[in-house]
Amino acid sequence: MRLAGHVRRGLFTAPLFALVLCAPGPSAGTAQEVDWKRDLRNPIRAILDFHYNRDFSTETTVSVYCLADKGDICFGGDYEDEDCLRAVPCRNPAQMYQFMDELERAARRRPRDPFAVAQAVYGLARLGDPDRALEVARVCEAAGWWCDLVLGMAYHRAEQPLDAEGHFRIGLPGADPELACRLTDITYLLDGRDEETYERLPCPGPDRTEFEDRFWWLSDPLLTAPGNDRWSAHLTRRFELLLHERLRDAVEPGRWFEPGALDSILRYVDEVTRRGFPDSFDHTGRWRSDKAARYRFTPASLIGDGVQALRYELEAERWDEGYTPTDYDAFYAVPGQVARFMDGDSLVLAVSADLRAAPINPLQIRFVAGSGPAGNFTGLGLPGGDLTPVFTTSFEAAPLVVAIEAFDGYDGVSRLREGVLPLEAGPVMLSDPLLVDPRVTELPATRQEAVDSMLPQPWIASANQVIAYWEVYGLQEGQPMQVSVAMAREGAGVVTRVLRTLAGRSDAPAPVVMWTEEASGSTHAMSLTLDIGALDEGSYELTIEVAGPDGSTAGTTRAFRVGER
Repeated sequence: MRLAGHVRRGLFTAPLFALVLCAPGPSAGTAQEVDWKRDLRNPIRAILDFHYNRDFSTETTVSVYCLADKGDICFGGDYEDEDCLRAVPCRNPAQMYQFMDELERAARRRPRDPFAVAQAVYGLARLGDPDRALEVARVCEAAGWWCDLVLGMAYHRAEQPLDAEGHFRIGLPGADPELACRLTDITYLLDGRDEETYERLPCPGPDRTEFEDRFWWLSDPLLTAPGNDRWSAHLTRRFELLLHERLRDAVEPGRWFEPGALDSILRYVDEVTRRGFPDSFDHTGRWRSDKAARYRFTPASLIGDGVQALRYELEAERWDEGYTPTDYDAFYAVPGQVARFMDGDSLVLAVSADLRAAPINPLQIRFVAGSGPAGNFTGLGLPGGDLTPVFTTSFEAAPLVVAIEAFDGYDGVSRLREGVLPLEAGPVMLSDPLLVDPRVTELPATRQEAVDSMLPQPWIASANQVIAYWEVYGLQEGQPMQVSVAMAREGAGVVTRVLRTLAGRSDAPAPVVMWTEEASGSTHAMSLTLDIGALDEGSYELTIEVAGPDGSTAGTTRAFRVGER
C-alpha cells in the first residue's frame, strides 16, 4: 500500500472499529484459550531443531556477495545464521526453501495449533516471503484473539499496516491479560521520569492504558493519515520476541555452530523493541537494524512534561528508537510559525509552514489539531503546491497538538508538529508575537493584516529589519499600560537593539524600548520594527512585557534565528 492509498481513503477516517469489523478472522466456535507460555511441540519443534542444527552446505554462493558490514541484508534475513559468513559456509537456497515448505505444511496440517501457525508465519515473513506468510496466517483456527494477533503480524510484515492495526485492535481485548500487557509494554521506549511513572502503573489498568494511548498518539508518524503504523510495528516486534523465545527453546542446546548465538538476540529485547529485529551487522559483528529503523517518531521530549515541551528528532541515531514506514520513504521535519491569539473565550491560531525546507513538491497539504487521542480534532485541507501555507483557525481553549503534513504523491512526506497551550489567564494577557515580512509598506494595524504577511518560519536570512505584531487583552478603553520590548541572544544574555517604529514615530535603537500608551479596548493591537541589521548569525529571543494600571503584568517570548539558512 503506497501513500496514494492513504490519499484515496481521505483526510480523516471513521473510528477504527468501523474500519476493522469486517476484517476476516478465524472461524467461530473455536477454543479461546492459548497456552502461550508452553514450549513448542512436534512437529514445529522438530522442524526448527532440524533446520538450525543441520550441517551447513559447502556451497557459499548465498552469502559470498553479501556485504554484511556495509548493511546488506544477509542469509535471506535469517539472523540465526549471524556468523556463518565468517565461520562456516551458509545454508544453500535449496535448504532454505525446504525449511520454508516444511513450516507451511506444519501450519496447514495443524491450523488449531497456535504455535505451529504463528512460527510458520514468523519464519516465512522474516525469510523474505511475507505474502506467503499472510496466506498461512489466514488458515489459523486457534483462539480467535490469537489468530488476530498472528494476522496483525502477517499484515504488518506484508506492508499493510492499516489492516495489521485492525487485527491487533480486535485481538488484544480478548487476549490473555498477561500476554496483552507484554505486547503493549513501552518501557523500553521511555526515559527518565516517564519510565519511572509508567513502571508504577498496574497492568492491566486504565491509568496504564491512558498513558500508552497518549504516547502512541504523539508517536503517530502522520496524524492526518488513517491508523498508526508505528503502533502496529511495536505490536509486531513484541509478538515476534515471544515467538523468538519459543524458537530458541525449541533448538537443542549445545549444538549451535556458536554456543549462545541465538541467546544473543534475546539479551537485547530493548533494542528489538526500539528498532526491530536486526537485518545485518556492522564491522564489529554487532547486529543492527538500520534499514528498518531510519526515523525516530516517538517524542524526544518527556510525555510528562506536557505538549508545551513537545519535541521530535526525526533522524534516528543507531541506538535510538527507530522505524521506517512502508507507505512512504523520505520523511522531513519542516519549520514554521505558530502564534496564539484570543477571540472571546476561543483560542485562535495563526499558522504557517516553510515547506521549502524539504525537497518535495507537495501535491496535498493537510492541517490537523487535536486535544488528545480520544479528544476533539479539527482538520483542514490546504491548497496543494503552496510552499508557504498561511492560515488562521479557532479552537476551544485547551492544550493542543497541531500539525501540517505535506505529501508529494509518491514517497515524500514533510511535516510540522508543535504542542500548544492556551494563553496564560490573568488580568492582563498577551498573544504570541507574530513575525511579519518587513517588506510590507505599513506596519500591520490588524491581526489579519499581520497574518497575511507573516513569515513562514521565524528565521530571517537577508533583511535588516523584521516586524513583530501582538495583541494585549483584558484592559478597558483608555486604561494606561507600560510596554517593554527587548532582544537577547539565546543562552548568552547579550541584549541587542530594538528599533521602535510605532504609530508613525521612530526612536533611536536601544537595548530595551519602553513606553506607555492607552488601551484602545479589550483587544489592543500593537506592532513595531525590530532592527536586526547588526546582529550576528545565531538564535535570539524577542521578549515583550506589559504592565496594567493595577500593577498586573504579562509577558511573552518569540525565539527566532538570524543568518543564512
